[in-house]
Amino acid sequence: MARAVAELRSWPVLAASDTRRGLTFAVRGTEILRLSGPDQVQVRLTAPAIDRLGQYLRECVQVHQCADGAWVAVQVEAEPDLELLFSLTSVAIKAHVT
Repeated sequence: MARAVAELRSWPVLAASDTRRGLTFAVRGTEILRLSGPDQVQVRLTAPAIDRLGQYLRECVQVHQCADGAWVAVQVEAEPDLELLFSLTSVAIKAHVT
């Protein structure tokens, strides 16, 4: 997870914050990432983005939908999981910037 945090901190569009709930990342003032466990990150994709990617997300064992329909949880246990996290982060950024 340390590699993921270091990489995400280097993305100029993301602002990192240490909150009482843990480390979060925001784009344009909107929180889009939460470190929710030692190997889990919640990503705010938005409901429309989740609908578009739904088939792929359901087939991915590393991704689980959160109770809030705009968020998914990503298990980060290996290198390919980091790439998945970075890809979903890019989707989240685009969903909140455009």
